[in-house]
Amino acid sequence: MLFSLLMLSASLPSEVPPVPGLCSAPVPEDRETPGCYQTNEIELAGAPAQIYWSIYEYPSLAKAARESRRHRWSAATQIHGRNWLYVLGPAGQPIPGATRRAEIGPMQVPPGEVTAHFSEAIFPPGMRTRVHSHPGPEAFYVVEGEQCMDSPSDSMMIQAGGTYIVPEGPHIQAAPAGRRNLVLILAPKDKPFVIPGGQWQPSGFCDG
Repeated sequence: MLFSLLMLSASLPSEVPPVPGLCSAPVPEDRETPGCYQTNEIELAGAPAQIYWSIYEYPSLAKAARESRRHRWSAATQIHGRNWLYVLGPAGQPIPGATRRAEIGPMQVPPGEVTAHFSEAIFPPGMRTRVHSHPGPEAFYVVEGEQCMDSPSDSMMIQAGGTYIVPEGPHIQAAPAGRRNLVLILAPKDKPFVIPGGQWQPSGFCDG
C-alpha cells in the first residue's frame, strides 16, 4: 500500500507490499483508496530537451478544461477534491483566472518519443514504497501532509506545498504522517515507466 512502486528495505526486504495501483492502474471508484493511480497521459511529440511542469488550481473543472485546450501539452483533472490544470512547456507561463501552485523544473526530457504519465497518490501514515526507479525524471507536488525521499544522492522531507524532482536512479518514498500528492513521470514511449528493485539499499532516513 504505497506510492510509485515497490520498496525493498534493507532490514525488511519482503514485508513492504507493492503500492496499490503501481501509478499505472486507473483511479478506483472510491477516490480515497490508498495507493498511486494514473490520471492522465500526454504524448510529448517534438518536446525540447528540458521542460517545466506548471500546476494551477481552478474553482471548477470546466474552467480548467477550457484553459487546457489553449495549450499544446496540458491536462485538466480533478484530484483530492480540487480542480487542477497541468501545463508542460517553458517556465513562467501566465494564466488568468487560475492560482499557480507550483512550477517544477527544468526536467530533462528523455530522447526519442516520450510520454508524460500523471498520477495521484494517497499514503496513509507510515506508508512507504519499495526501492524502484524510472527511465526518466519523476516530479511531484505535495498537496497535503509530508513526504520523505531517500536516494543515493539525497535524503529529505518535503512538506505540503513543496515539490521535488527525482532523476533516473533508485529511490524510495515514504509518508511518516500521511500525505497526498500529484505525480509526473517522463518516460520513453511504450516502455515501463516504473522499474522495481535495484541493488541500492535505503539509508534509513525515512524509517523514523
